[in-house]
Amino acid sequence: MIRTAAVLALILLAGCTQQSFDERYKSAQQKLEAKTAAIDRELAAAESDAAQAGALSAGTALPDLPPGQAEPDRPH
Repeated sequence: MIRTAAVLALILLAGCTQQSFDERYKSAQQKLEAKTAAIDRELAAAESDAAQAGALSAGTALPDLPPGQAEPDRPH
């Protein structure tokens, strides 16, 4: 009975392997790269939204024309 318990304990311990430093480092690096990519995508989307909002507000203003030139649809 004791032998069976000891053998069973050894078998269970053999199945519980700890990752090496390199494996843990690679896993952490992949998680950080994924998180960085997600932050970069969010930042790019926010910059794009801000640029579009700026373009819309700038597009509603009158265009800059050289002096002496009127817009085609407006009389002098």
